[in-house]
Amino acid sequence: MVSYISEVKRIYLDYASLTPIDRRVLREMKKYSGSEYANPSSIYMEGVSAKRAMEDGRKRIGGFLNAHPDEIIFTSGGTEANSLSIEGAEKAVRHIGNTKPHIITTNIEHSSIIETVNMMEERGVEVTRLAVDRAGLVSLEELKKAIRPNTFLVSIMMVNNEIGTVQPIREIAKVIRHARVNITKSNYPLFHTDAAQAASCLDLNVEQLGVDLMTIDSGKVYGPRGIGALYIRRGTQIEPIIYGGGQEHGMSSGTENLPAVMGFAKALDIAKAACEKEVARLSDLTKFFIDSLMKINPNISINPGMNPVNTGILNISIPSIDNEFFVLQLDAKGVAVSTKSSCLRDEDESYVLKAIGADSKTSVRFSFGRQTKKHDLKKTISIIGRILAKKP
Repeated sequence: MVSYISEVKRIYLDYASLTPIDRRVLREMKKYSGSEYANPSSIYMEGVSAKRAMEDGRKRIGGFLNAHPDEIIFTSGGTEANSLSIEGAEKAVRHIGNTKPHIITTNIEHSSIIETVNMMEERGVEVTRLAVDRAGLVSLEELKKAIRPNTFLVSIMMVNNEIGTVQPIREIAKVIRHARVNITKSNYPLFHTDAAQAASCLDLNVEQLGVDLMTIDSGKVYGPRGIGALYIRRGTQIEPIIYGGGQEHGMSSGTENLPAVMGFAKALDIAKAACEKEVARLSDLTKFFIDSLMKINPNISINPGMNPVNTGILNISIPSIDNEFFVLQLDAKGVAVSTKSSCLRDEDESYVLKAIGADSKTSVRFSFGRQTKKHDLKKTISIIGRILAKKP
C-alpha cells in the first residue's frame, strides 16, 4: 500500500476536522466484517443474527444519550443527520397545515445547516439567523423575540467546530418550552442541536438537555467515518428525505452498515468511560499551549477567548501573518493544523470568525485529541517560534 505521508513522525492537531479511528474500535469492527456478513433486513438466520447485533449497537448508542433505542436513527454521517432533522421537520409541519414555516438558527452553524437552510429559504421557508456576541454565544432574549406562531424548528449547535464555543443548550430548551405554551400553543417549535463536536467531551443526556433532535457523528469521536446518528424524541414528527427500502423506520433507507454501527457504539462506549479525565487533560494541554504562545508573542489573541468548557478546540489570531502560508509552513515542519473548518466551501474567510469580529486572515485553528501529548505541543511551540522569528 502506497503512503503519501512522510515517514517522519508528524504532529496532528486537527481533531475537530476528523479523529483517527481508535484501535479498539477497529478490533470491534473486524468482528462484524467477516462473520456477520448478511443483510440485517434478511429473515434467514445470518440476517437475523446481523440484525440482533445492530440493535445491540443501537441500544448502546441510545444509552450514551439516555435515549430509547427506537429514538436512534443511523445516517451516513452528521451532514445527513442535520439535513434530515431540518428538511424532515419542515415536510412534516407543512403536512399539518403550516404553509409558511419559520426556522431559527444562528450565523455560525456548521455548513451542512447553513446550506440546507439557505436552500429552504429559496423555496419559501422564512428564516431568522441569530447573531452571536464576541464570545460566540446566542442571546436568549433575542431567541425569545424571534419565535413566532409559525416557528417549527430552532437549530443551534452545541459546540462550534471552529472556535469551540459551547452554547447554553438547557437554557435554550427552556426558552423553547416557554414559547410552546405562550406563543405557538403547540408542540412547536422543535429543538435540534448539532452535537457532532460534543460527544467526546460533554454529557449528552437528551432528557436533561431538553432537545427533540440531536446529531452525533462517529468521525468526530474516534469511530469510523461514514456513520452518524440522529436522535428523534418519541412523538416528534419527521418525514424522510431519502427513499428506498424503508430501513431505519423509513427515515434513512439503505442497507445498514453493521461494522460501522458497531464501531460507532464502541467509540461512544470508550468516550463515555474516558470523558472526565480527557476533558481535564485537554484543559491542561490547552492552558500550557496558550501560556507558551504568549511567551513567543503576547499580542496573540484567542478567538473568542477562553471557553468555560474546554473542548480541545483553540482558535488563535497571530498579528501580521498570512494564515494559509503559516499553515503550509507548519505542514512542511510536520505539524497539521487548519485555517478554518474543512467543511466550508472555498471562501476566502471563515464566516464564523467574521461573526465574532475576529480577523480570519490571521487566524489558525489548533484542535487537540487523545494522541496529543505535551511533548508534541512543546515541539509545535518551538516550530512556531522559529517561523515567527523569520518574519520581517
